[in-house]
Amino acid sequence: MADYIKPVDVHAPKRHWSLIQVLFDGGTNTKDNPSPSSLAIGRWENEPVLAMRWNGNKENPLGNPQSRGLPTWFVVPQQHWKQILESDPYKSLHEDLLTLARNFLELKRVYFLSHCPNPACRNYQGLVMSTFRTNEIENILSELERDELKLYHIICDGSWKPGPQEKANLVAVLKAAWNNYRSNELRPPSSSLSSLAGRQ
Repeated sequence: MADYIKPVDVHAPKRHWSLIQVLFDGGTNTKDNPSPSSLAIGRWENEPVLAMRWNGNKENPLGNPQSRGLPTWFVVPQQHWKQILESDPYKSLHEDLLTLARNFLELKRVYFLSHCPNPACRNYQGLVMSTFRTNEIENILSELERDELKLYHIICDGSWKPGPQEKANLVAVLKAAWNNYRSNELRPPSSSLSSLAGRQ
């Protein structure tokens, strides 16, 4: 058994939280590494957020925070996102990860996780991330309504129409992202991130 629960395996509470990508895993808690943290992007009630947690060790593999015996994340208030992503050790993250985080948090892209349904694929039933431009959401929702939208998996070059539950989940994610995008567009230019307190 690992010394701690990996951040990629932290999915509670499932009713509110969905993990998109672990950006940083600080390892296990040791004397030389007394306060290892992890950083991720995800959705809290369908809203894009930055989340953190402290990893555990052999004595306490759950780390912190935890709830009802399950490891959880805490949502970082929005006014701190930029400073965290530009601070050590996070500023040394691979540029692709930083771009992913910024696009996600700044509402430039919408990311949706599904599972590959192609039995011939070497990643069959594995997670597939679909990316949509936020300013194209209205068109994508129209395609979904007409049952024309297909999801695509680059590994097997396969595409498929989302099933009923997958479609409902995608619609919920896209509508929430569109509402956030529109409210940001309509916000007066003088408003600052400091006026947008935490989302919990």
